[in-house]
Amino acid sequence: MSHEKQEQEPLTAQERKALEEQYAKGAGPVDWRIFLPSFIIILAVAIPLCIDPTMGATMVNKTQAFVTTYFGWAFMWVPIICFIMIFWLTFSHHGDVKLGEPDEQPEFSYFAWISMLFCCGVGSSIIVWGVCEPIYYIDTPPLGIEPRSIEAYQFAQALPIFHWGLSAWAVYAIAALGMAYAIFVRKTPSLRLSSATEGLLSRKQTQGPAGAALEVLVVIGSVGGFGTSLGLGVPFVAEFLASTFNVPNNLLLKGIVILFWTLLFSLSVFKGVAKGMQVLSRINVWLAFVVLAFIFLVGPTLFTLEAFTNSMGVLFNNFFSLSFSVEPFNMQVDGTTHEAVRQAGFPQWWTIFYWCWWVALAPISGIFLGRISRGRTIRQTVWGITFWGGFGCAVTLCVIGSYALHQQYTGAMDIAAMLKQYGTGATAAKVLMSLPLSGVMMWGYIFLAMIFLATTLDAAAFSLASICTRTLKGNEQPPRWHRMLWALALGGFSMGILITGGEGMQSLYTIQTSAVAAGLPLLFALGLMVLALIKNLNASK
Repeated sequence: MSHEKQEQEPLTAQERKALEEQYAKGAGPVDWRIFLPSFIIILAVAIPLCIDPTMGATMVNKTQAFVTTYFGWAFMWVPIICFIMIFWLTFSHHGDVKLGEPDEQPEFSYFAWISMLFCCGVGSSIIVWGVCEPIYYIDTPPLGIEPRSIEAYQFAQALPIFHWGLSAWAVYAIAALGMAYAIFVRKTPSLRLSSATEGLLSRKQTQGPAGAALEVLVVIGSVGGFGTSLGLGVPFVAEFLASTFNVPNNLLLKGIVILFWTLLFSLSVFKGVAKGMQVLSRINVWLAFVVLAFIFLVGPTLFTLEAFTNSMGVLFNNFFSLSFSVEPFNMQVDGTTHEAVRQAGFPQWWTIFYWCWWVALAPISGIFLGRISRGRTIRQTVWGITFWGGFGCAVTLCVIGSYALHQQYTGAMDIAAMLKQYGTGATAAKVLMSLPLSGVMMWGYIFLAMIFLATTLDAAAFSLASICTRTLKGNEQPPRWHRMLWALALGGFSMGILITGGEGMQSLYTIQTSAVAAGLPLLFALGLMVLALIKNLNASK
């Protein structure tokens, strides 16, 4: 009897429990063609970063310059193309196609689905960037705006919403749809990106060396992208702990935080999607409500409401300018030889960094988001992911960012100077500790950050193990030991990023470059999947 039929027939409580336990344990043989090359390359990158941080810093800086100079324009087109696809799917008959059997109901409730998709997509990074990102922008605004001007402050609140908003989630939505369509409509035999390219590539190609090479690129790029998320969250939690227990905020403390974090999301990975990720996501969303409500009420409430309203106007008026700005005339020209050297500006350091990050995370997030979207229509899936993901980020960034900007503008705190001295994570923690009841709320901030990132990396470990498993049906999961191994790998890679990054501004540069480098190979992989999705949808008419 098929799993699909089992899920549609009534089950006793004992049968359902046994089935859930079977899914949680996982199944499927490891695909060593993907697993071994991926793991060896990741170790070959992470170990030198830890042994020689100076060499690692030089390497990542050169990578940043190369990718943003030669491929920045390509990344700028990614969200726009994804938006075009979403509107095409919405107003075509494809929007009514169900991701599963025609009479199949969604596997998860709507609230559980929203909770998991939001927690999968953002992690604790949104808390750190919510404080720090707008402060960076008042000194480095886009579109030729004068630094520290009123206009710079207005853009500083709108830009984080732009970078974390609908554009980012449109990329996630299309990646999720590509995977879900392959798994639940075309019934591909494996839960991996190459399966979503079938139709453009033959099954012989996707299951042969070409498909294996594509998956290796996906694994390497995804570890870099998700390691970046952990590299942002660890200093944030470490600063809280250092202040509470009066201990040095050094590399040892950060290592202990990474170890604990890895154990936390390894436990969730061990439990599986239904018992692990779903439970953590529900806890995380309710805790986020409490923390954001507290900051909103005790912070500058009226200023927050006005700043959010103003930011929406700034964003709507400048959306297309920001979406296509690459500053091609930002060059240093030699008056004698007339040679022009391309200079990095706001798009290279910020917008392209974010688009690379979302592209790096999209295939892995897409596998997980596609997996949990079973039973929903294409229209429900793409708009649910885009709207709820973008809305949740906008509210979070507005509440946290407005408090930080108010502190900076009024002179209550010089957050810009703190960023140069302490870096992003520690600064975010210090700013939040300036709120009332910091001794009590500190634990709320820590738990929120810990669970946020645990859910994100839970999804990542699940997806990485799925890629390295030879065959999986849509409702199956990889073996437990395999999922937990990737959880440990993500923790180890993030430690390499922290060692290489150091403190202050250099830590930001290292984190940005890690995301940019990870996005380059996955730009190619994502493009193949999108072309295959369009071809398969048109062929289904």
